[in-house]
Amino acid sequence: MRTYYRDRFQLAQVERMVENAYESYLVNECNSQKKYKRQLIAEADRKPTPEEKEKAKKTASAFELSRCVELNELYPLTHAGKTQR
Repeated sequence: MRTYYRDRFQLAQVERMVENAYESYLVNECNSQKKYKRQLIAEADRKPTPEEKEKAKKTASAFELSRCVELNELYPLTHAGKTQR
């Protein structure tokens, strides 16, 4: 196992790799959450009764896009406006 604490350049490289990997993870998770929310909304539209439809729509609209929120908080300049749905 390598030790990076002595070489600041290598340590910075590893930190950048970790940051990029986490940002990519958040982007993918945000997109997955958006897709799931769209599916919930589509399923709500297919409910047979108005009461069921309304309840399902409320559930779908209450679904929080937590990874999108985290992405916007951690990387506001690179993803501003892209994850707003």
